[in-house]
Amino acid sequence: MQMNADGDKIAAAILSLERGALDRWGKGDVEGYLEIYADDVSYFDPITAARIDGAPAVADYIRPWAGKIRIPRYEIVNPQVVTDGNVAVLSYNLVNYIHAADGSETVGTRWNSTQVYRRTGDQWQVVHIHWSFTRHPAFANMSPEATEGLTT
Repeated sequence: MQMNADGDKIAAAILSLERGALDRWGKGDVEGYLEIYADDVSYFDPITAARIDGAPAVADYIRPWAGKIRIPRYEIVNPQVVTDGNVAVLSYNLVNYIHAADGSETVGTRWNSTQVYRRTGDQWQVVHIHWSFTRHPAFANMSPEATEGLTT
């Protein structure tokens, strides 16, 4: 994280916004994220075929998941907030925990997340989101050469 008082204050504010949205998301409330997105937000995740532009389009994409998500616990791992004036880039790994059929807790999805925040006045809003799956053991032997058809 940023190593000065202003940077620490901004990082704490950004992480608070992100945790608040994640807390709501885990209970099936997608509005927590939608409330912190700027009107000109852009969005990528592993399911999208292309970038989604604008808050209305992102809301149309996300709202069908309302009430369907149940993530009782999560961990934000290795968060980093880099700031430059009115822009802050948050990146972290997310580990979701879910309940197995027998009621025990198990690891669910693992994500890489990058959220770009912009400050307007005293309010921080997300202007770009990029989610990707954390490297899965099934892909352990993948390399740029293999995925891009390159020869060595």
